[in-house]
Amino acid sequence: VEGCGKKELSCSSTTGLTPADIQTRTALQYVDHAADPAKPCRSCRLFRTAGEAACGGCEVVKGPIHPGGSCSAWAART
Repeated sequence: VEGCGKKELSCSSTTGLTPADIQTRTALQYVDHAADPAKPCRSCRLFRTAGEAACGGCEVVKGPIHPGGSCSAWAART
């Protein structure tokens, strides 16, 4: 049945963030779905996972971060 099953993970809430934190998210072009499939947050060295089905965190972009999201601060894991 359509519409049943797992809810799509959303990590776009800015609740509780300061105006400066929100400005950083915007300036670094954070989005929940990576435009470049080779550079999702889950493969960035700045990403802090909370599990594949949960919003994680980032050292640069404050607030909830989607594992499949992206921003312009992406840096390869070494």
